[in-house]
Amino acid sequence: MESVKFRVAIVDDDEIVRRALRRMIKSLSFDPVEFATGETFLSALSENTFSCALIDLHMPGLNGVDVMARMRRDGYNVPVIIITGGDVPKMRERCLKAGAADYLVKPVERETVSDMIRLLVQ
Repeated sequence: MESVKFRVAIVDDDEIVRRALRRMIKSLSFDPVEFATGETFLSALSENTFSCALIDLHMPGLNGVDVMARMRRDGYNVPVIIITGGDVPKMRERCLKAGAADYLVKPVERETVSDMIRLLVQ
């Protein structure tokens, strides 16, 4: 019997970060799918199913909170882990209140990401 491979969306405007996260997600035996903008990720939701999404908080155009708001508005309940390189006071609370499952500061730890994804895809 073939095991189910969970698809994890990586949404970050920084190509180097996307590449590092893609490698990490692959090493955890998940199937990573990369997006450079929140808009392209949102467009892909109508034709793709994701087990969860790692979304950068600070991106040009739609930021991570904006992406979550549009997802919820459009009826997509993909669990979201917000990642950020620029932690500011009260932003964690704002993201969690907006629906994020977790809020992680870059560089993210492999074990932390693994534990959170496994918790979300159960």
